[in-house]
Amino acid sequence: MNLNKLINLSQKPKLFERSETVFWDDPHISKKMLEAHLNPDLEGASRKFATIDASVKWLDEDIFPNKDIKILDLGCGPGLYTSRLAKLGYSITGIDYSQRSINYAKEKAEEENLDIEYIYQNYLTIDYEEEFDVIMLIYCDFGALTNEERDLLLKKIYQALKAGGIFITDVFSDKNKGNSDLGRHWELTDDGFWNKKPHLALTETFLYSEDDTFLNQTLVMTEDKEISVYRLFNHCYTKATITDVLNEFDFKDHSYYSDVTGKDYSEESKTLAVVTKK
Repeated sequence: MNLNKLINLSQKPKLFERSETVFWDDPHISKKMLEAHLNPDLEGASRKFATIDASVKWLDEDIFPNKDIKILDLGCGPGLYTSRLAKLGYSITGIDYSQRSINYAKEKAEEENLDIEYIYQNYLTIDYEEEFDVIMLIYCDFGALTNEERDLLLKKIYQALKAGGIFITDVFSDKNKGNSDLGRHWELTDDGFWNKKPHLALTETFLYSEDDTFLNQTLVMTEDKEISVYRLFNHCYTKATITDVLNEFDFKDHSYYSDVTGKDYSEESKTLAVVTKK
C-alpha cells in the first residue's frame, strides 16, 4: 500500500474540487445505486416509496394546475416519480446521467405501457426553450452542484419553462448536519457499495463553514493496491439564501415547505422545499 499517496489523498480538498473517478456510470456503483433506488424502505439513493407516493399526491392535488401540462423531471433515476405521474395522466420527460437507471426506466415504462420519454444526459447540458409547464429537481440534487453549475442550471431551467411555469426543488437545510457529523469511519468488505473486489473504504466528512457546505470524501482501496477517491459535496441552504439565488434568476412567487410532501415550512426541518415560478 502506498501510504504517502493515501495520506495526500486524505487531505481536505478545495471547495467543490471534483474527484476524477467515475461515479454515476461506474458498472458496479450504478448497480448498487439502482438496487438502493428500488428498495421501497430505504432512504438512500431515493426516498422511501411511501414518501414518494405522498409527494406525488401533493404535487397532483395541490401544485400542478391541471393534467394538460408537460413535466420535466431532472435526475429522474429509474423513474420512481415519472412513472407514478404518467399513471395519473401527465405528459412527462425524465433525464438522468446514469445509463443503468435510464435503461431500467425505459424497460419499466414499456412493460407498463407508459408514454414517458427518458433521456440519458447530464442535465446541465439541457437546451430547451419554453417547452415545459413544470420542471422538478427532487431529492436535494441542487445542493450537490457547484455555484457555477447551479447558476448554469437555473438559467437553463428558466429558459426551458413556459411563461408562468413552475420549478420545484428541495435542498438540505442548515439543520441537516452539525459538528457532531464530522469525523472518519471505515468499512472493510468483500463486495460492498464501492467496489465488487474486496476493499477498504475510508470516509471522512469535512465542513466548509464559510460556504455552508459539507463534503463526504471516500477513499477506496482494493487488494491490488488501487486507490480511488469519491467526493460528494452538499451545499446547505436557508430560506434566505435559497430565496436570494432564485431572485437572482428572476424566479418569483416562491412558496416554502419543509419537504416535497407539502409539510408546512419549519426552520427546524432538515430539508427545505421550494415551489417557484417563471
